[in-house]
Amino acid sequence: MTNLYTQIGGEPAVDAAVDIFYDKINSEKSLDPFFADIDMPQQRSKMKKFLTLLMTGKAENSGEYMRRSHQNLGQKGINDTHFDTVGNLLKETLEELSVPGDFIGQILGAVESLRDPVLNR
Repeated sequence: MTNLYTQIGGEPAVDAAVDIFYDKINSEKSLDPFFADIDMPQQRSKMKKFLTLLMTGKAENSGEYMRRSHQNLGQKGINDTHFDTVGNLLKETLEELSVPGDFIGQILGAVESLRDPVLNR
């Protein structure tokens, strides 16, 4: 049985999704405070690695990693609305790339499981 990463098209699909996703992030003014001082090429690379691990089932301890890597965002006011916005942008991106709905559901479900760690709760 192949994993989700292989089923959606592997590295080329993840690369395209991340590039489109961060173009959307950069256009969303409500997210500016969280990305203003970020090295975006490095951020895109991290996201590509993270999504690859997530879709291959190898994202062990991802909650703890996400908590540590997002701990400074609480000082910038991150909340559920911001998390929802990011999730919606990811969903839009995957739909634009014609990723099947059940795969989108799996990806968004995995992302949703990281809400509390990202929001440091």
